[in-house]
Amino acid sequence: MKKILETAILTTLTVVTLWGTPSLGAQAPHGFPEFNPQIAPTKTEWQYFHKMTDAQLIKLWTFEQQRGHRNLGAWAWQWRIGWLERCEANVMPDLCSQILVSGLKDEAMVVRADAASRIGKRYEGKPSKLISDELTHAYRDARNSRHGNPLFVCERILGAMHQIGGEPLQKIATRLASQHPETKSYWAKIRGRQKK
Repeated sequence: MKKILETAILTTLTVVTLWGTPSLGAQAPHGFPEFNPQIAPTKTEWQYFHKMTDAQLIKLWTFEQQRGHRNLGAWAWQWRIGWLERCEANVMPDLCSQILVSGLKDEAMVVRADAASRIGKRYEGKPSKLISDELTHAYRDARNSRHGNPLFVCERILGAMHQIGGEPLQKIATRLASQHPETKSYWAKIRGRQKK
């Protein structure tokens, strides 16, 4: 019986290792307990993630890339929102720029909308051609409208453009917003708040 039990344990450990599944609370080099980024985080994982330093987050991202999760889309949507949230602050410039821009192109509309809002906050008052081009491209993404009607993501993108500012981007936003009565009205409304 003892021999059968030992064989079963060894077989299980071998399978766990081959599949790359976290084994018995193992710690990865970044200090975060191993987990599957393709599954929604547990409450403990979520809390731990939000307490990580920027250096730990960079190590976590690198570690998961090495395990095959090479971009934001490889993570469960809840994790994607978590990364966008952490990138709202002006931290990890190279990594966060990449993450926020990929969020604008995400398959999930909720992630695209969140990325737009967080880009507006991160780059508020700091216009750049790169961000302007990415937001313009995202606005024109066919997934952000239905039957010719813009979805709420378009308002989030216009909101980001307004926050970022700069005359060239404001002109682009005015032109894009004027293509539909709803977005035209929304753009006039947020521009009106600025004048008050």
